[in-house]
Amino acid sequence: MSRKKLQKGLHRKPDRPELVREKPIPNYMIWIPFIFAFILYGNSIMNEFALDDLPQIVNHRLVQQGWDGVGELISTNYWSASNQNLGYYRPLSHVSFAIENALHGNNPHIMHFINVLLYALTGMALFAFLSTLFRRMPVFVLVTTLLFMAHPVHTEVVANIKSRDEILSFLNGILALWLVFNYAKNKYLPTLVLSWGFYFLALMSKETAMTTLAIVPFMLFFFTPKKGGKIAIIALSFVIVSGLFLLLKFNLIGTLSGNPPNEINVYPYKEFSGRIPTMLYIFGMYVWRLVMPVRLIYDYSYNQIPEADWANPVVWLSLIILLSLAYLSIKNLKRKNILSFSIWYFGISLAVGLAFVITRGGIMAERFLYAPVLGYSLALSYLLFKLLPRERKTKQIIYDFKPATSKVFAGVLVILILFYSVRTIARNPEWKNNFTLFSADVIYGGQSALLRKHYGSELINLSVATTDPVVKDSLMQKGMAEVEKALEINRGFSEAYFKLGYAYYQLRDYDTSIEYYKKTNQNNSMNLSNMALAYYMKGENGEALRLLKKSLQIDPHNGTARSNLPLVQKAFNTKLQSMTRETSSDPQHYFDLGNLFVDAQNYKDALVQFQKAVDMQPEFESAIINIGNCNYMLKDYNNAIVAFKKVLEINPGNSQANRNLSHLYGLLGNTEMQQFYDNKSRGN
Repeated sequence: MSRKKLQKGLHRKPDRPELVREKPIPNYMIWIPFIFAFILYGNSIMNEFALDDLPQIVNHRLVQQGWDGVGELISTNYWSASNQNLGYYRPLSHVSFAIENALHGNNPHIMHFINVLLYALTGMALFAFLSTLFRRMPVFVLVTTLLFMAHPVHTEVVANIKSRDEILSFLNGILALWLVFNYAKNKYLPTLVLSWGFYFLALMSKETAMTTLAIVPFMLFFFTPKKGGKIAIIALSFVIVSGLFLLLKFNLIGTLSGNPPNEINVYPYKEFSGRIPTMLYIFGMYVWRLVMPVRLIYDYSYNQIPEADWANPVVWLSLIILLSLAYLSIKNLKRKNILSFSIWYFGISLAVGLAFVITRGGIMAERFLYAPVLGYSLALSYLLFKLLPRERKTKQIIYDFKPATSKVFAGVLVILILFYSVRTIARNPEWKNNFTLFSADVIYGGQSALLRKHYGSELINLSVATTDPVVKDSLMQKGMAEVEKALEINRGFSEAYFKLGYAYYQLRDYDTSIEYYKKTNQNNSMNLSNMALAYYMKGENGEALRLLKKSLQIDPHNGTARSNLPLVQKAFNTKLQSMTRETSSDPQHYFDLGNLFVDAQNYKDALVQFQKAVDMQPEFESAIINIGNCNYMLKDYNNAIVAFKKVLEINPGNSQANRNLSHLYGLLGNTEMQQFYDNKSRGN
């Protein structure tokens, strides 16, 4: 041996105990996670559509176009079908749904099978990735992979078709990490390029994959001999890929952050001062869900987890846990300890869920734990394997199950995997459809206004579909009571008012239905189109027509409005023609006829009818106001002013006339008169 090689051998650092090599990993072992995935989630394949599967698949206009919708799906934001732009750009899962729609229509069982298949492939990819990090440690790699796959918190992602974005993001991210690690070893450039490609696909699946940016340098630091400069160069290449993705996203959807609605259900923590203790409380909840995954629910929105403060002991306990994990991760950083890497991975991947609370006042969600479970599984495996005996000199693990600690290892491992697996398999049927999910989760999630509304809505829907009058009435009353409970939690809940409006519509109480619809968000197309149908059933075709047209202005793709517009238009035209032919000595007749012309946006003919009403009844205030309004719409501001002043001669306290005059004088630039009538409208 040369002197140089001898010195190199003498100064070589000994293997760390946690990385001591065993036998090479057998090739067949990679199929164990694949089969395990179907054992865990095979009973979810016969499930139906549930929760966000409906807006993101069944009722998604572009997904339902199949191949024809793929191009537009790539160039639109994630919630475009719901006429919202929250700043999310995740086309990959939507494209897969559109392709499946083209191949087999809306078959939920095939789609569930694809989800399970992708999860099985995730298990294989994760096993392959960990095998490169922990070479010749097959049992450790397999245990970590199985713990990850079995964890029940994953059911929200795997058993819900819509959450394929989460599966694809993690799968592509793991493949990217695997390939960049291989590049660090073999310096083969195509491997790095392929890694960039999978990272880009991960971003196209879900933007949270950007946490890979931080994981890459930590992984290279922990598991390769590369120094800071070389690690920084590789990490920089991923920054460039991220920048290209953000540039593409901005050019296609016009925003990076979006315009999240001021919705208390999803963004309940309004005051920034309360977000930090609430974030810590939610962090504690995440840790508890990892350790004890029971009482899982799909929704933690307002007010399932009330805003926390510093007086809450859970907040302080969570802070202690957080600081302890930070201390352990930093303490073992130089030693490149597995536990340290596990904590770093856990913290980086969970940062997105915690940042959602801090930056937007957002809620807890079990799907935010999908990637962090890997960090938890690594740490748990590391601690369990510490129980096994090792050879004194080589520190190699001895699989001798006679010692008490070895028995503890085996017992804890078997109990954990069995417990997780049974919980997962038992949770899957609860995701069968909306009713099974909502009725199961409302037991533990009854403080969530959204969950209460979901459950009540499903009961109301079942009532509508049922023919038995006794069952129909029972379901309807129970459903309405649940929606009322949602309103007790959140008085400003537009969707709850909408559902009560729908319920009273089904009960043929159209006046009450309209009153509830009026309490909904009037900038929502569906709210207006449903309210229009209630007016139509009352015989008020003009108002129904106006609302349907406004509904289509907001969302031209609203199927309810589009399908009912011809029917309402025909009924409106019939009534308009009938009233136009009819002569009457009642001024109310011409007032109503004028309003019909207003609904048709025919202000000239409306003006004629209102004038007839006033000729018959000179002090008909409402008709005179409408004369002024029609002149305003025709931009005859002077005659509009004359009409509103005439109203004030009849009734000086008419606030509407004063407000309209203030507005008109403002348009004409007469600020003195504008202020005068503004003061009068306020009663000054």
